Amino acid sequence: MSKKVFDQDTNDRVLDRNQMLMAQLLFVEKPDMADPNALKAALEREVGAVENISDKPDMPMFSVPKYKAVFKDAPNGMPPLADFLAPREFVTEIDEIKRSQFWDFKNARIDEFKWCVDVFAMMAAGLHYKEQAELFLAQVGAALRCYPTCEAVYVLHSGKLTAPEDFEECRRFDLSGRFIRLAVNARFFTVNNTADDMIVDTIGFFAFGAADVQVHFHGMDPNHVVNYVYNIASYQFDNEFPIKSGDTVDSLDENGNMQWEPQWKSQYEDSLIQPVRTVLDINCGEFAAGNRL
Repeated sequence: MSKKVFDQDTNDRVLDRNQMLMAQLLFVEKPDMADPNALKAALEREVGAVENISDKPDMPMFSVPKYKAVFKDAPNGMPPLADFLAPREFVTEIDEIKRSQFWDFKNARIDEFKWCVDVFAMMAAGLHYKEQAELFLAQVGAALRCYPTCEAVYVLHSGKLTAPEDFEECRRFDLSGRFIRLAVNARFFTVNNTADDMIVDTIGFFAFGAADVQVHFHGMDPNHVVNYVYNIASYQFDNEFPIKSGDTVDSLDENGNMQWEPQWKSQYEDSLIQPVRTVLDINCGEFAAGNRL
């Protein structure tokens, strides 16, 4: 656990619009560019028929007719475009907060990676968030099949770093389980100049305009709270984000199990930790920390 003290930048606020979901496959040695036909075949295993509309072999771009992105000037929808860029030098512009939250990648050695392959979809912001997640997972899966020397997958909007074998292992989960494990990070911070105040939040849902989850607490095992926020996040994702400000949610017992009594009150507010974004803050009763209304 990092002991570094971070200063909050309240100007670091997410944009008030959907963000592009982007993953970077990371490599120590420069990989060969994947053959566009191989990428096409790998992507079709995930989402059905696609068409490469690019005339640049180093930047294949596949129209994915399974999905229809709806925009104001395209009310009937249009297929999103799945992009895979050629290998390029990886510039590690990753801030200290993100570096402190690499939990799922053993021996995180981000500075050893020298090459990356960017994976993203254009016009995907016009899809329902579950379709965005599905397409994103499909692209990463296709890219991993075509780049077998990849050693890590880094998701830019959440700072999540995942081993390729963990991505493959997660194929047994449902959509929310797979997306959260790849693209949503649960972060843990202790609050400076307090006895034992802590914050656990998720980061990732803001990318498609939904709220992340936050708990500001003391006196609980942070590992239990991490599992708890992931469970709340999964419930929100699976059920179209139904929780409203003022609603109550199940609490945690001393063993980290969710329980019906007592119920904890929740409300939407700005996050305590940057980037500033809307979160579902859960007031954990006798374990709550900070000043609350």
